[in-house]
Amino acid sequence: MDTREEMQKILDGLAQQRDELIVQAHLAKLEAMEEWENMEGKLTQLRAKASQVSDSAEDAAKDVKAAARQLADEIARGYDRIRKLF
Repeated sequence: MDTREEMQKILDGLAQQRDELIVQAHLAKLEAMEEWENMEGKLTQLRAKASQVSDSAEDAAKDVKAAARQLADEIARGYDRIRKLF
């Protein structure tokens, strides 16, 4: 194999790797956006629960607070999953 063919083989290999990475990046972006939208919905739920805590009686507020804390933890884990995609 001459130098020109060898260089072309290297360039072709790099182009293939580049194309594969472009596809993977696009898929990761779609996955991140899907996760983001899911977390936005949960954040809306958390905000609603937070307003219920201030409006509820003390015993009921404890239940709402526990549910809100669980939802907040789930949102934080979702944000971590999104962060790991980048």
